[in-house]
Amino acid sequence: MSVAPEVMTRALRRLRPLRHVPGPEHRSILVVDIAGFGRWSDPDQMTARHVLWHAMRTGLRAAGVRWSDLAVQNRGDGMMVLVPATVSKLDLLDPAIPRLVAVLREHNDSVPPDRRVRVRLGLHAGEVHRDPHGWVGSDLNTACRLTDSAPVREHLVGNAVLVVSEVIHQGVVRHGYRRVDPTAYTSVDVALKELRTRAWVTTRF
Repeated sequence: MSVAPEVMTRALRRLRPLRHVPGPEHRSILVVDIAGFGRWSDPDQMTARHVLWHAMRTGLRAAGVRWSDLAVQNRGDGMMVLVPATVSKLDLLDPAIPRLVAVLREHNDSVPPDRRVRVRLGLHAGEVHRDPHGWVGSDLNTACRLTDSAPVREHLVGNAVLVVSEVIHQGVVRHGYRRVDPTAYTSVDVALKELRTRAWVTTRF
């Protein structure tokens, strides 16, 4: 159905430009995608989402992070979690993500292979903007591209694979804090859409 020109003109006239572009906020960015989500029936997708959200809440709770302090965006087959700069990136790497994976492993051990919730996780940090419609920024794009990249998909052979950006690797991983083992990470080259970068992948939690 076509829209009359005069109706379109009135709609455009009502569109007001942004009068104030908000300044950036620094956040850690945790992206999670469920592998093979589209092959499931709707009830199975709902179950997988329930399991993932429970695992995420459990992992962050283990790190002492309050859910109310986070900005969480539902992505259908996953989620994107923006974590305040007051939360150490190390706390996300240990204990949050290992605890998340442990919850998934416990679930997967109790269901048939074709019902297992297997995930790709991406961790990055950078500047993001909040506008009236949500969150936006190049660093959000980077986190999503890393998580969706071919090298990360290829490394997913068990319950989970984690990719961290060069920022996270240089700032945290390579120093070997707590139970973070730098030797467990493999360097990969990521080329997806506009992104060309090096990242680091592990399946050891």
